Amino acid sequence: MLGQLTLVRGGRGRAEAGSLYGLPVLRARADPEGFWGERRLKKACLGLRRGGVLRVLAPKRFGGWPVLAALGLRPVETEDFVRSQSAPLALACLERQGVAPDRAAVALRGLRADRAMARTARLLCPRVRELIIDAPSGGGELAAWLRREFGIPVLPPGERGQVALRFHPAGGGGEETALALYGPVPDLGTLRLAAPGLAREDREDLPLLSALWERGKLGPEDIKILDRTAGSTYNVKESIFIPIDPLKTD
Repeated sequence: MLGQLTLVRGGRGRAEAGSLYGLPVLRARADPEGFWGERRLKKACLGLRRGGVLRVLAPKRFGGWPVLAALGLRPVETEDFVRSQSAPLALACLERQGVAPDRAAVALRGLRADRAMARTARLLCPRVRELIIDAPSGGGELAAWLRREFGIPVLPPGERGQVALRFHPAGGGGEETALALYGPVPDLGTLRLAAPGLAREDREDLPLLSALWERGKLGPEDIKILDRTAGSTYNVKESIFIPIDPLKTD
């Protein structure tokens, strides 16, 4: 069960079943202000926990996670969702630079060539001129497979691309444009993922988008890539959901 914590004046912490864009949630409303604010917040968290909740959607810039963590509650992770959009994000970066994909090199950097990196590589292969695979564990095997399967040039890790997708903090490289696709707050530079069909305050809420995507409530047609500086919009292509052949990169 997914929980939703909302902070509202007069909220007393009672947990009730509800729905969020077709997603079943256990919702608790709490008023964190005043002398009894922390107690009301704890009551809300206890109600969620007793209802079987482990993951919670909370308001943006919510600062009470230590209280939730002490009760075994954690935020919805966004990493898998962001990585599922990694190929369109790379193409959006190239478009923003004015570089045609078929004239560009994209670097995939991390510690391991896992399934997320392999999926991204396969989706980019028909679109870009070259790839750089920089992953000490499994990178050589993935590069060899890409050459055999697609005939695409795969450059050594020391080369520089127009764009880098980093799957781990240790992923190096000297690219000026690099997206960090890891951690609780991925760094997408000036780009952001959005679902325009949601209410305005929810459209760019990554944990909410991640939860909806996990449950099949968001499809490729629902997700857009926005550029906060240029006011541009890039569509996420359906190719992001094409299944790939299993690779030994777990």
